[in-house]
Order: sequence, then C-alpha cells, then structure tokens
Amino acid sequence: MIEYVTTHGVPFLSHWDIHGATRENTDNGRCWLEVNAALALTLYRDPARQLAVATATLEPPGAELTPVNDSGLSGTLRVTHAHAALGVIDIFYAADDDLLARQAGIAQFLEDGAFAGREGFSEPCLRAKRVIDALLSARLGPGVILDELGPLCEPAACYALQFMYDYLSARADDAAAQLSLRWRNAAREALVRVRVKAGDLEIKPFEPRLLRA
Repeated sequence: MIEYVTTHGVPFLSHWDIHGATRENTDNGRCWLEVNAALALTLYRDPARQLAVATATLEPPGAELTPVNDSGLSGTLRVTHAHAALGVIDIFYAADDDLLARQAGIAQFLEDGAFAGREGFSEPCLRAKRVIDALLSARLGPGVILDELGPLCEPAACYALQFMYDYLSARADDAAAQLSLRWRNAAREALVRVRVKAGDLEIKPFEPRLLRA
C-alpha cells in the first residue's frame, strides 16, 4: 500500500503518522527536514529550513515528533539505520479548510472533532492523497518531486469529499451517495486541469491519452 506521507531523500524514515498538519505549519502540505550528525530530526515549513515546526530524536525502531514554536504538529515515524541527511515529506494535498471551502455544513459530521476515527477530515484527505499518488506514480514514475503541491489541492479535495460521502451513505440512492458521485466527477474534471512542474519540466500528468490501434 502507498503510504499517505511521501518521503523523499531519507529512505530510512517511513510509516509517518502525522497529526495537526495544516497549511499554516507546512509548505502547502510539504515539510522540509534535516537529520543532523547527532540523529536529531527537525521538520521545517520552509525550503530554507529556518522555520521549525517539529523535532524528534531518531532511535530505531521508531521516534515521536514533538511540536515546536506552537506549531501543533506531532506524530510518530519508523526509523532504520539513520544518518545525517536532508529530505522532504509530502503530508497532504488537501486539508480540512479546503473541504470546508467547497462544501458548506460538513462540520456537522465531526464527532468530538474527528471523522471516521481520525482528527478533523484527515481520514478522507489521506485517502485522496493515496489515490493521486498512485496516479502520479503511474504517469511520472516513482520518486518524482514536484516543485509545489498547490496544483493538486482541487482534485484531492474533491476526492476527499467523495470518500467522506461514501462513508456516510447507506444506500446507492440516498443523498450522500448522490453527493459522492458529484464529487467523484468533480475530481476527475479537476485532474485534467492539473499542471505541475518538476524542475525544468512542466506537464499536465492527467491529460487524457488517445491510443490508436
């Protein structure tokens, strides 16, 4: 299964389970990281690695992230054979505010601030990210680092809303099922419009391909 956090440059870190990630404490869903010689991990919300949001001491088999600078970002991760390195992790493409901006009233589906057992709407958002990661891997190959994640927000938010209403629907003809279908179609339409950059390459990875016999 594709992990919902995509890791670049630090293969000895995996199985991230991050809580409290927002656009305010990340770079549009991305964190830049540094592991120093003492195996201390720091996550930053900027590519210059100046604005720290969480730290951890890397001791196999796992580590716990502690928020810094009142970021509210925490979590756990798996560690194997750590060493000094720089890397990037992509945590989300769409977050709670992106869903709330597109569908009024969904806050009523939160129970004690959680949906489907996870904080906020992080469960459908991480499912949406897995879908888009699988599509990106099929079109661009594994390991590609996009210059920015913003262009993936719209389709990810639409997929997340589809998954949210899938979870709420009881029958194929109820209102939730109809809204799920609406957001699935919106996600597919949004994918076609996505234009991303990876270095000098600017592409539309989800543009339909015409195959001729």
